[in-house]
Amino acid sequence: MTNQKPYRILLVDDEPGIRKILRLFFELEGFSVFEAITANQAISVIKKEKPHLVILDVILCGQTGFDVCEWVKSNPETKDTIVFLFTALNQEHDYREGQRVGCDQYLTKPQNPKDIVERVNEYLKSKAEIKPEN
Repeated sequence: MTNQKPYRILLVDDEPGIRKILRLFFELEGFSVFEAITANQAISVIKKEKPHLVILDVILCGQTGFDVCEWVKSNPETKDTIVFLFTALNQEHDYREGQRVGCDQYLTKPQNPKDIVERVNEYLKSKAEIKPEN
């Protein structure tokens, strides 16, 4: 058994059912999971917990997920945080906006939670320099 700390992941969505099911799947995979409902909460959790990865809905109360992603990627302390946008917005201009603000992956809803966990694991594996203890 390894003493390696788990990856920290932040789930940001205003829909409790989505957060609940994703939390369950990620915890089963050994992730340490945090949640936020609004953009402001997300920024607070990011500052405090320093997650390795954020799964971020775009349509939030107040600021958008695009705004949060742009803040994460432009902040020297958080710029290396992986951001997956997870949204029902599936138009080409939405995808381009995700690219503009620096998201690492753009996932459209609905998605099977198991597939999301798989995508996250594959992405983290491809970024082998990202270690949970960081």
